[in-house]
Parts: sequence; structure tokens; C-alpha cells
Amino acid sequence: MPVLILDSSTNVADRLGDLVAEAKRERAIYKAASEKDAIKLLDKIKPAVVLLDVDFSGSSAIEILKKIKIKNNKTVVIVLYTHTDKRKLELYKEIGADFIFNKYDDFEKIPAIISAIHKG
Repeated sequence: MPVLILDSSTNVADRLGDLVAEAKRERAIYKAASEKDAIKLLDKIKPAVVLLDVDFSGSSAIEILKKIKIKNNKTVVIVLYTHTDKRKLELYKEIGADFIFNKYDDFEKIPAIISAIHKG
């Protein structure tokens, strides 16, 4: 089950990769730090899960979410944020985010969610 991590911070992307790996089953973990790389990977690997930072570099994460859902509406998207307004979070949900987590408070929920998606 391919998992794509879209975060411009390599430290955060690495930590997210470690969390995904904790979800027990082997997974292909891919990372992108730019919109260009993200789009290439979306086409190439067809991820089952995307972890999308709202502050993703080089573009609007909202536009990337739209592209993900157009390419494959079944891709589960977990939007991650540190600081953002409530209306923007509602917009992510309206566009198709499956989960919206605060990076600091909800980070540890990610392995369980990915395990559940894999079993589902």
C-alpha cells in the first residue's frame, strides 16, 4: 500500500515516514517536498494514502488536494496543520480531506489510521 508524504520539511517528512512504518505491515513510503515532485509521484505510484501538510511548499495545498481527489477519489488524504484558521480547515474537508490532524496534538493517531485503511 503506497503512502505519499507531502511536506516541505525533511525533518517532519522523516518523522511521518517513521510513524507510517510503525503501522506494522510493509508499505512503500514516498516523500515529496515540491508540487512538481508530488504530481509526478501521484501519477507514478497511485498512493492509497497521502499525508498533506497545509503549508506544503511551492503551491496551495488546497489545489494539491483537489488534484489528488480528481486523480483518484479513493485516495485517503490526511491533512496536517500546525496553525490555520477554522474556515480553511472546513474547506479542506469540503474538498475531500478524509482526516484533518494537528501535527502536535494528533501526530500519534497516524499509524492506527493507516493500519485501519490497510485492513479496510
